[in-house]
Amino acid sequence: MKIAVGMSGGIDSSTTALLLKEEGHDVIGVTMFLFEHQTSEIEHAKLVCEKLKIPHFVMDYREAFQNHVISEFIKTYEAGHTPNPCIRCNCLFKYGQLIDDVKALGADAFSTGHYAKIQFNQDSKEFEIHMAVNRRKDQSYNLFHLSQETLAMLHFPLGDVKSKDSVRDIFQSVNIETAKKKDSLGICFIEHKQHELYLNSANSSAMKSGEIVDKSGKFLGYHQGIAGYTVGQKKGLPERESGKYVTIGIDAAKNQVIVGDEADLIKFSIKSNDFSFISNHQKLPLEVSVKVSQWSTIYAGKLYALSASETLIQFKEPVRAPALGQAVVCYEGTKLIGGGTIHKAD
Repeated sequence: MKIAVGMSGGIDSSTTALLLKEEGHDVIGVTMFLFEHQTSEIEHAKLVCEKLKIPHFVMDYREAFQNHVISEFIKTYEAGHTPNPCIRCNCLFKYGQLIDDVKALGADAFSTGHYAKIQFNQDSKEFEIHMAVNRRKDQSYNLFHLSQETLAMLHFPLGDVKSKDSVRDIFQSVNIETAKKKDSLGICFIEHKQHELYLNSANSSAMKSGEIVDKSGKFLGYHQGIAGYTVGQKKGLPERESGKYVTIGIDAAKNQVIVGDEADLIKFSIKSNDFSFISNHQKLPLEVSVKVSQWSTIYAGKLYALSASETLIQFKEPVRAPALGQAVVCYEGTKLIGGGTIHKAD
């Protein structure tokens, strides 16, 4: 089988390519060129492919990435929400345009270094996504938008690997420098990893100075941009005698950061108007485990359908500070049910 591997130059994707080659597959490496300061990453990926003796292709998506991911990232902050550009990139590019392009290269399948598991259910005749064996590295949260057609093409060899050290050990003999490379953190297209500086350089209105007010609208001070605040945050707020204020909301239209107490952050339900299901035959309501961000606590709740794409999740215990714009993702045991964007929390 000819398998294309999304290569970042890092240890996870490099090990994935190695494992698939050792299984006897015809492997090719592909790297998405998304932003200008990616040169080192692309060179790393090229070096790994040379050592593995596999072809390497670079797909230049810079213009489209700017228009559909970076621009949306900025707009989301300007709307007073918290963006999740990784999920949008996965949907449009890594598991979207890139899969179309590797098909054009003759690939029968596509693989990445994601920590997740894909299984075929013989009873339902559908593919399922499950959490990785290595729960600390599990990335299934980012994959809720994948269709059955896409899942049929995917291979995730790292889903069964027990630890990151095991991954490094597997690749050590091929490329020690890559094996020791640290995991990348933060938003990939922001070189210095400071989103406020990035938004300033983009002249975004999300970095325009405005007021900090309490729930009654009382003026308490000034902020230097709503993008510097997220629901649940205490840093950067005015002091008071009875304890710290906490950010409880952002009013983008008024350019205000609204503060209050911890009790104001407690929510018992979440709505999403773009919920995507992994199964084409999912039955609701359903008892689920819920994540309201990539590394959030797992909450127990019940998932209801309000319409074809709008869902309601009611929690059994209160949830602190779910942020509008973040993804809410549901599981049944280890199986990923689906997910969507938080647009309302009550």
